[in-house]
Amino acid sequence: MRFTLPAVGSVGVAVGLLAVLGTGSAPAALKPAAAVNHSASSKVSVITVTAGKPSELAFKLSKFSGVPTGTVTFKVTNMGVAFHNFKICTIPVPGAAGAKNVCFGKGTPILKHGQSATLTVTFSLAGKYEFLCTVTGHAAAGMKGLLGVGVAVATSEEKEAATAGNGGGTGSGGGSTGGAKGGSGGGGTGDTSGCAPGVTIKSSGAADADGDELGTEPDDNDGCV
Repeated sequence: MRFTLPAVGSVGVAVGLLAVLGTGSAPAALKPAAAVNHSASSKVSVITVTAGKPSELAFKLSKFSGVPTGTVTFKVTNMGVAFHNFKICTIPVPGAAGAKNVCFGKGTPILKHGQSATLTVTFSLAGKYEFLCTVTGHAAAGMKGLLGVGVAVATSEEKEAATAGNGGGTGSGGGSTGGAKGGSGGGGTGDTSGCAPGVTIKSSGAADADGDELGTEPDDNDGCV
C-alpha cells in the first residue's frame, strides 16, 4: 500500500496564510512605516509686543527670556500716542551694555496709535538680541531691550539695556533726565517725544490718548499737546 504525503513547503505556506487571515493583520515586513512627527522641529514661537506701554517710550513683551532658537513671530501693536515701530536686531550682543540704539536687523513699519504689524524672524544662534524703536530719539530715551534666545535675560539686564549707549539724558532741557520728558532749559538734544511736529509730551504727566493728543480738545496738561 502506498501513502502520498503533501509537500512540506505547501503545508507551511497554507498554515502561514491561515494564520494571517485569522489574525487580520499583515506580516511585520508589510506594515507601513510609522509617520515621522515634524511638529517639534517646525514649531514657531509667538511673542506679543506692545509699544507705548507701560510708558510712552517703552515696550512690553509677552516673553523676553529663554525663547527657543528657531522661528519667532512678533505680533506688534502700538498702544502709545506717538508713532512707534519695533525692530529686532539679528546679531547678538555680549550683554546689556552692548545695546547701542542702532543695529542690523528687521523691523515693522512705523505704526500709529492702535495699528498692528507682524514680524517673523528665524534665530539660528542662541544669544541676547537687542530690540528697539527706530523713531529718532526713542531708543536713546530707553525704548529698547534684550531678547534672550536660548539663554536667560534677567530683569536687571533689561533695565541696564534701556539706558546703555545713551551718554546722558535725551530731553530738551539742560542736564541729564534719562528719559523722554526733558525740562525746558537749553543745551539738550531736542525733542524725542515722537509726537507730531510742534507737539510735545508734557513733563507733568503721561499720555492718556484723550482729546488733546488728537487735537480735538484743549490741553489738559498731559500727553502730546
